[in-house]
Amino acid sequence: MKNRTILLLFTLLLSITTFAQTQYDQTVNKQVTEFMFERSIQLEDCKKNEEVIISIAENTKQFELTINSSVFSGKVTLEIYDSKGKKQGTFSVGTQLNIENAETANGTINKSLLEPEEGDWKVKIIPLNAKGLISIRTINSMKKWYPPIPFV
Repeated sequence: MKNRTILLLFTLLLSITTFAQTQYDQTVNKQVTEFMFERSIQLEDCKKNEEVIISIAENTKQFELTINSSVFSGKVTLEIYDSKGKKQGTFSVGTQLNIENAETANGTINKSLLEPEEGDWKVKIIPLNAKGLISIRTINSMKKWYPPIPFV
């Protein structure tokens, strides 16, 4: 009977230790780090297309992209392409009044992706006699994995 009790206690202690190790690994070995990047692009009667490259690393957990544009004259079209060249979004912002009248047209596009495809994403800026400001903001949440700490 005494040996059975000791064996039962040992089994119970072993199962509690294994559970604690599993919980420990799940909370300690995974860490999320966030990187934010912002860039502003000023347009002055632009007619030339430009591309902004956004690199997404392999271990990116979540990717958030916000593009704000304010156009004072002309028009600008913004296109978003993933790393395989597939269009993921587009929008245009432009004024309708002539230059003598002060007008500002504003537009925003937001993209939030879980487990995005790694590689170079592109934001293509297509201006048409545009004067204005474009703000591109990205937030990348990165997963980091650390090897388990051995249970002693």
